[in-house]
Formats: sequence, C-alpha cells, structure tokens
Amino acid sequence: MPAAAAACLCLLTAPARAATPGVARPGLQPLASEWWFSAWDIQSRVWPLTMGAGVTVALLDSGVQASLPDLRGAVVPGGDTTGAGVKGDGEVGGGLTDDDKPDDGHGTAMAAVIAGQGVRGGLVGIAPAAKILPVRVGLAGRLTYAAFSDQSLAAGIRFAVSHGAQVINMSLAGTAPGAGRCDTAIQDAVAYALDHNVVVVAGAGNVLPLLGEQTNEPKQPASCAGVLAVSAVNPNLTWWRHSERQPYVAVSAPGNEIQTLGLDGQNFVDGYGTSFASAFVAGEAALVRARNPALPWYQVVQRIINTALPRGAVPNDRFGYGIVRIHEAVDAAHDPVPASAPNPVYQAFLDWLRTPQAQSPSARSSPRGAAAPASSGGPAGLAAAGAGAAAAVVLAAAAALLIIVRRRRRRQAGTPGGSSAPGPGGT
Repeated sequence: MPAAAAACLCLLTAPARAATPGVARPGLQPLASEWWFSAWDIQSRVWPLTMGAGVTVALLDSGVQASLPDLRGAVVPGGDTTGAGVKGDGEVGGGLTDDDKPDDGHGTAMAAVIAGQGVRGGLVGIAPAAKILPVRVGLAGRLTYAAFSDQSLAAGIRFAVSHGAQVINMSLAGTAPGAGRCDTAIQDAVAYALDHNVVVVAGAGNVLPLLGEQTNEPKQPASCAGVLAVSAVNPNLTWWRHSERQPYVAVSAPGNEIQTLGLDGQNFVDGYGTSFASAFVAGEAALVRARNPALPWYQVVQRIINTALPRGAVPNDRFGYGIVRIHEAVDAAHDPVPASAPNPVYQAFLDWLRTPQAQSPSARSSPRGAAAPASSGGPAGLAAAGAGAAAAVVLAAAAALLIIVRRRRRRQAGTPGGSSAPGPGGT
C-alpha cells in the first residue's frame, strides 16, 4: 500500500480499546491486498466482538457460485425471481449458481467481500460467520450489464424477507423517476422489508460513460425511501470519481482497487464500483446486528451513519455523512449514538409513510406501536406494507444497469486462492 494511502487510512480507526473477550476464527487470515482489513482494524477490533454469526445477508444479484471453496458453507439455498431460474420463479433452492458469465460473477464477488472463507489463501469477508442468501433478480447477458425488472427486484426483496434475511444488499441500479423517488412496486417492497425489521442497503450507482452510464442521474433502488445508499471511495479516502453524486447518499465505503473472486475461484485485482461499497456496508450491518441483536433496523442505520468519518461539510452528495467505521458502529457500548442523532434514511421513510402511495390499497399500511416521533432517531412504530409484487415476472425489455464490477483481469498466480497480488495502488 502506498505510504500516503496508509497514512490516510489510519484515520478510519480510533485509538484501540481493550475488546470484549472473544477471538477470531483460528487461521482466518486476509490477503495483504485486502487493504480494508487494516483500514478498519477488523482483526483486532471487530472480530473479537463479532464475526457476524447468526445474521443472514440476502444478495439480490446474479446469483452466487456457492460451490467455490471460498464460499462453501457460507451460502444458504436462495431463490430466483427472474422467471428463468432452474428452480423456478421464487422457489427455494435457486440462486446457488452465478449467471453473470460475461463479468465473471457479480453476485459471487459481492458474496466474497462479505463472507469469504479464506480457503488456502483465498479471499476473506469482513463478516465471515454471516450467511449469504442469494436471490437472483437479473440475468447478465452482456458484458457489465444485467437485465432486471422492477417486478423481479420487488419480488426478490419480498422473497428475502420471507426467507429470514436480516440485511438485504442490492449492488445494482436502474434509472429512477427522481432523486427521492423510485418505482411503486420496489418502494412498497422496501417498506415491507423495513416493517419486518430488515436493513436495506444499495449502491448509489456509477457514472462510467464507456459502459453506457452517461450521466449522474438518480438511480433506484438507492433512491427509495428507507434504503441506505452508499457511494464509493479510494484507498486514500478520496471520493471515487465515477460514483454517483446524489442527495440520498448516506455513507461511503471502499469501492476501488478491490480484490475480488471470479467464477472459477481465482482472484482478480482492481475491481471497482459502488457495488463493492454497498456490499461492504451490508457486511457492516450484519456485524452491527450480530453484536447488537435488539437494535431495530433504523437504529442500525443510525449507528452506521453517525459513526462514519466525516469528509468535508456533511452531509454532502459525495460522501453522505462520511466513510463508514465498522468498529465504532459495532461497539455500541463504547460508542453510543444518541437518539437525536441524524437519521436521514429513517426520516425519508417516515416522510414516505405520509404519502398517498403509502396509504394506497396496494400498500395497505397500518401503524404498529407508537406514532412517529418528531425526531428521526427515535423508536417509532413502522407501517406495514402489504404484498403487491407478483411472483411471476418477465424481464423488462428496457433493462436496468447493474452496478458493475470491472476487473482488469490480471489473474493471480500462486496458491489456489490467489497470491502475489500487487498491493492497492498497483497498476
């Protein structure tokens, strides 16, 4: 790692404290090129507290190649809402293979950064004891693109909720109707997930003209009310210049010079995109939930936002409230977040609950518990969003863009898991 990058990255961690008893799994050693481990001090400050055990993260993506050694045992049977899955639409058991052949497995790469098992020198995830629930919502038919419909994504969210996910990650994006709006079916499904106490995370989106992403336009599902939207940063903590700039960006996370796992089990270097940033924050949410199981979704989100490292005057449309700091988010005992602290994600959801859409027959909202508080940080009762997205869906002709994982396809030589990788900042 370049010295300048290392110097900046150390800002992500506060002075070390004695950790609560507990040890990381013996022999689990991240690769030197997984620079975010030292940036977040995960091995010495996070894993002694939790490794994510007991939490299931749903990946709404292209499926996951569950048979790879680095993912074996970390992936549970999932589903497929594309209408073209081997197991059928929405049926349990789908999603265990990755259909993203052109880009070497987008969903597989996301699963690895969250829960990679580090077999024989392979990739290690930040929450290796968490489980991955793969839900295939789109099929990759062209390099860097995947088709998914609003209906398949909405059905995928509902599938994930009904099959035990506590965190949902959506490293994908399509054009949104506005900066604070999204498709009705997707928004209703997000509300359904929140009502069932599920944290929902999405990448803010990329602006990569060579890959068809021409303008800084609002992207869904990141634009949906209640979704924790994530932008990307470089190893030296600067904003990744291809990340979307949007008012709904809540936090940022690593999204450049990322080592990733390919469909054949080999490692690639220099992956990039807000897909990775989203996956990292989903992994962070899993760690927070594992350590603090009584926290409702909106307090998990509030902790992630308010323990982030501010960059510039916050909030802003590049970093949101800052770059996430995992240990601070996980350790609620040492880093308390007051109920009055900002929670724009929750506030956006409360605002949506007052809209005609939330009160429509399709949403069938009914309040639970106390009324929403004046502060966005308090424990309000949530409204239940009923069913609405059809299970049987057909991929839309106008395909939405997947937040891509691009690799420079420099396959690593050495151990089966890959080694001798150039460090972050290498070319």
